Amino acid sequence: MPDENITGQSRAHADHEAPLEEEQGENEPVIPAPQTIKRSNIAINVTIQGICAVLLFVMLNQLSMRHYERWDLSAAKKYSISEDTKAYLERLDNKVALTMAFHSDSKIREQLQTLLDEYDRLGGDLVSFEEFDPFRDKAKALELSGRYEMNIDQNTVFVEVGGKVKKIIEPDMLDDNGRIFTGEAEITSAMLAATELRPKKVYLIAGKGKFKVINGRTALEELYSLSQRQFFELHELTLGNITQIPSDADALILINPETDLSPSEVAVLTDYWEDIRKSTGLVLLLNPATEMPNFYPFLERHGVRVDNDYRLLFSQTTGIGGTQKIYSVQSKFLTGSPITSGNAGALTNFSGQTCPISIIQDKSALSAKGIVPRPLLEADPEFWGDRNHTEAVPTLDPLDKKSPIYTAASVEKGGSDDAVVKLTSSRLVVIGNSTLLDPKPIRSNAKFVMNAINWTLDREERIDIMPSRVTNFRVNMPPEKYSNLLFLVVVLLPTAAFFFAIFVWSSRRN
Repeated sequence: MPDENITGQSRAHADHEAPLEEEQGENEPVIPAPQTIKRSNIAINVTIQGICAVLLFVMLNQLSMRHYERWDLSAAKKYSISEDTKAYLERLDNKVALTMAFHSDSKIREQLQTLLDEYDRLGGDLVSFEEFDPFRDKAKALELSGRYEMNIDQNTVFVEVGGKVKKIIEPDMLDDNGRIFTGEAEITSAMLAATELRPKKVYLIAGKGKFKVINGRTALEELYSLSQRQFFELHELTLGNITQIPSDADALILINPETDLSPSEVAVLTDYWEDIRKSTGLVLLLNPATEMPNFYPFLERHGVRVDNDYRLLFSQTTGIGGTQKIYSVQSKFLTGSPITSGNAGALTNFSGQTCPISIIQDKSALSAKGIVPRPLLEADPEFWGDRNHTEAVPTLDPLDKKSPIYTAASVEKGGSDDAVVKLTSSRLVVIGNSTLLDPKPIRSNAKFVMNAINWTLDREERIDIMPSRVTNFRVNMPPEKYSNLLFLVVVLLPTAAFFFAIFVWSSRRN
């Protein structure tokens, strides 16, 4: 009985409190019981995340080491090197040491250092690169000067290949008053020159005319400057005093002849060209006003005709001056030749007068002799070859030459289309204009002549290494604008960042 009383009282008490709980649940939220934090699970989760992060970091580094890629996003591609230099570095068989001794305030130091890093990367174990400031590290400068027996009196790059050392100074790597960076051309040329058994020799045929003086310089001085930068020796040669071309002549160049060659001189050139024991080269910058009945038949026998009775021009009517004759011919670089392959489709202008160059169509007879003529530059279709170019108002008549008209051509005899097969060959470049080396801002013309010389010297690796521009950006602002910019950068932006951090911190605390 007592147990039954107790049970009954408990039930009554429960029945009495139940409505109170229901009433309380309707008015107040039920507070859940606190749960125990499983810290072991958190530790395991954090450990797994850390291991995954480490594995991801290692995998990314492994991928970057095995599949390294570099992009040059600069507009002028000033941090890239040409495909020709890449191909040359892939074929290296000698160790190359590049040493850059440059002061820190040089405007081309960063670009040059990046360029030499690319040589080091692409050259693999065969190319090493180091750089230092000779003004700060004088001990290193003295050690290098003693080793190479060359003074470091200005910013310098030393190129050492197989014990041979070439020195390149900063002015050699700048052109066009410091606006064009030619570091790649200079460095690659120095590497090639150091690996050659002997320096290439180019003889300038002298005594045939004078060079015009422009801005205190002549085409001869420009050619000497190019020879120093391209590492070939330039000598003068008078054909009338010799019976044969010197045996060490790798190429001959004739610029702006004002008189024809004598029959004996043509015979000397023919013997040089026909010599099958070695490779020979000729580069001709012809004067359209010079009649050369002795020499031009030599060119025709090799597939090139110089039509110097004509001049390339077009007439233009202006509102003020009336009709004008335009002789400055615009030419397009053609495909099909290593000389123009890098500039194919680009345009350039020849100043002065230009005579048309024709390719003889009977190619079967030429091919039987192993002679391959090829056009290099084509005049703009707006120009025509005018026979009566001295008339006041030139007009196109049936006897004139119409498009396509060429302004330069090349000839190769005895060569091979396979770049791997090296045969002795005779190479010739004819240009119907004599002003391409005159000192002036049209750098593509001098580059074209240099490519022609390198092609005749059998130096395809040096052809068409494009220079890049040294670009300096400067913002011109009045003094009050500079004050506003200083306030924005030094005061306003840091203050805004500080108050934003305070706001984030306060929000997280609340």
